[in-house]
Amino acid sequence: MPTASALAAAAEKTQPPKSPPVPAVRALKLEPASLTLADGRDERRVLVWGETASGQRVDLTPLVKIAADEVVEVDAQGYLRGKKKGETSLKISYENLRATLPVEVKDAAIPAIQFVRDVEPMLSKVGCNAGTCHGSAKGKNGFKLSLRGYDPEYDYQALIEDLSGRRFNRVSVDESLMLSKPTAEVPHEGRQAIKPGSREYLLLKHWITQGTLFDDPHKARAQKVDVLPAEIELDLPGRSQQIIVVAHYPDGSTRDVTRDAVISSNNGDVAAVKEATVTGLRRGEAAVLVRYEGSYATRLVSVMGDRTGFKWVEPPAYNDIDRHVNAKLRKMRILPSELCTDAEFIRRVTLDLTGTPPSADQVRTFLEDSTPSKARREKLVDRLMGSPEFVDYWSNKWADLLQCNSENLGQKGVWVFREWIHRAVAENIPYDKMVRTLLTAKGSSYLNPEVNYLRVLKEPGKMTEDISQTFLGVRFNCNKCHDHPFERWTQNQYYEFGAYFAQVGLKKGTSGKETVRNETGDQITVTGEEIVYRKFDGGEVKHPKTDKAVKPRVPFGEAKEISSEEDRRNSFVDWMTSRENPLFGMAMANRTWSYFFGRGIIEPVDDIRGSNPASNPVLLDALAADFVKGDYDVRKLMRTICLSRTYQLSIVKNKWNEDDTINFSHATPRRLGAEQLLDAVAVATGVRPRFAGFPSGMRAVQIPDGLVTGNDFLSLFGRPKRQSACECERTSNVTLSHALNLINGTTISDAVNDSTSRMAKLVETEKDGARIVEEIYLSVLNRPPTADEVAAVKFAEEKPKRLEVAQDLTWALLNSPSFLFNR
Repeated sequence: MPTASALAAAAEKTQPPKSPPVPAVRALKLEPASLTLADGRDERRVLVWGETASGQRVDLTPLVKIAADEVVEVDAQGYLRGKKKGETSLKISYENLRATLPVEVKDAAIPAIQFVRDVEPMLSKVGCNAGTCHGSAKGKNGFKLSLRGYDPEYDYQALIEDLSGRRFNRVSVDESLMLSKPTAEVPHEGRQAIKPGSREYLLLKHWITQGTLFDDPHKARAQKVDVLPAEIELDLPGRSQQIIVVAHYPDGSTRDVTRDAVISSNNGDVAAVKEATVTGLRRGEAAVLVRYEGSYATRLVSVMGDRTGFKWVEPPAYNDIDRHVNAKLRKMRILPSELCTDAEFIRRVTLDLTGTPPSADQVRTFLEDSTPSKARREKLVDRLMGSPEFVDYWSNKWADLLQCNSENLGQKGVWVFREWIHRAVAENIPYDKMVRTLLTAKGSSYLNPEVNYLRVLKEPGKMTEDISQTFLGVRFNCNKCHDHPFERWTQNQYYEFGAYFAQVGLKKGTSGKETVRNETGDQITVTGEEIVYRKFDGGEVKHPKTDKAVKPRVPFGEAKEISSEEDRRNSFVDWMTSRENPLFGMAMANRTWSYFFGRGIIEPVDDIRGSNPASNPVLLDALAADFVKGDYDVRKLMRTICLSRTYQLSIVKNKWNEDDTINFSHATPRRLGAEQLLDAVAVATGVRPRFAGFPSGMRAVQIPDGLVTGNDFLSLFGRPKRQSACECERTSNVTLSHALNLINGTTISDAVNDSTSRMAKLVETEKDGARIVEEIYLSVLNRPPTADEVAAVKFAEEKPKRLEVAQDLTWALLNSPSFLFNR
């Protein structure tokens, strides 16, 4: 049991930090600089900044006094409301400082309350239409609303006509079920969602009194929202910043909707949000997510923390990547680590580019080269790029993404598809052309291997979800049943996207079914050859709400018109691979970046959305722009990344970057992938693994099938089955099971004890124990041993004993973190 003092200490840690003293300010600034109130229901606030001598801005909004007059009144929350038509200048004061806010009241009359514009947003804010309440798929207790209010017409009818209209009592409004249920005066499973007499209660009551008016959703729903301020920078934990949410409507009008907007933080450890106020909790970065009806916005939050003693030292910039990374580091007062050593670099880049570590001879040659380090590293990258090992490794990556597995494709289908991928990587086919070929493919799955990707997906729904996630980095599966609750994607867009693939048909070819073995070794029967063709039988994607055929339409931007004779996919691919499509290049640039740094600039890499912002938007935009400008050359993108100083930083942190996890100020150790690990064992010991049903001597990354029969090592260490478009299908965690397999499993022990191993040959030909130790270190860890490490290994004269020592040393190094991780 924890002691009372331990519990008290834990409770103290969970408390938000105390608000720091307000620094001395010399002037007041207002945002916006003036206000216009359209009518008597138009309530707005203004942000009041205090500006210090150093140029720092501090939010003083809750501390200032605003003097009301005969034109404008001010409530307890600082909202300004027009009392009569006219213009005025309100006096705002803080200590001895003054500012003036011009305000125009166009009309003080109070308009009637409308459902779409006024009531629906309030229902969303209090949670009535949340997925856990009446917005769930089946509703609650017989009452269903659309999730997050995406369908106001449905919601209005549900409220007004359901139960024969008994939710409203127009004779005795206070007894209306619509009021007594959410206030819990009548038993309510959701407890008290609205307090009697509150703003929300009065809004509902007046709406009922005025006749439950309904307005046109196309005119009354906001088109977009703006959030003030544009960026939230807090100097210390405990400092707060109020925000204002302004909705823009189709008629050009605006409205302060802060009270009804749903505002949250994506990192509750760094910043908390309560009643439209953001409070910094500890040093770090977060994003404030704002949702109002179908509109969304994001604002980045940085909490600087105490950086006393920090002094920026400008590091060299090898290319534009470094310039953008360094700019962010300087802003966040982070100093990057030093460069990694040459030995660390050759291991890191060789594993990242080829999936296999360098040999002892390659390490020795690289380290003994007298060429300056920067030029030597550049030459190494150019040598590795396009090598046979490079092609094998990145073919395996693409086989993961394109779900190359025999359970869907059969053995022959897997082999021909993997060979097509291999050829595309070897020839460095531009990314946009490769994607175009995959998505417009047709013909035999044996003669035209590229059609196997569409064979895996099979139907328009799966094509919609996997194509959007793989090539646009957008997860469309959530809006299959309803509008996305947190993003701009709608249910209509899901089916409009799928309509481009409605005419993709599959039929059996001349070759029959195949019998293959799955991962557990069981025999299963799969389809043999299939033909992908364009259907002309009228099959279309139908919307589940209307049961009517949906016309193809892209989710944003414009696609060219499609004639009845034309394959719809051509129009879709023209739109998707266009240089004007902001997501296509960005998604691939971000994904590629993650392969070299262990995380994307947007993370997860296949979940690009407004509520998941980039850690360095300028860097990502520049990387994507360079990728597109370079004609979608993936090798060029990889080369740019590998030659940046940012990629070459050490894993050793300093005082000023030890808490950084998202700004790439130091390298992060990354556990080797399943195939990398198995191939690294082969390079270290000189013993190749054997795979059932495949030629001897194959590398793990050369196996075409995602389902590898009888190899528990690959499965345990996260080789994906290739049955999903998600990068998360490949795992790189480290658990007790992994450690026990390395220590006690047969993979390492069999390789170390093999009579043809590198250690056996070394002991046979080399008498100098120090040379044996050096060779083992170079082969396993890809670096020379230190003098102490050499001295720690004692060799006997007898060969059996010497072999035992060499095997023990190899086994120990293979089980070290330095081998398991790419550093």
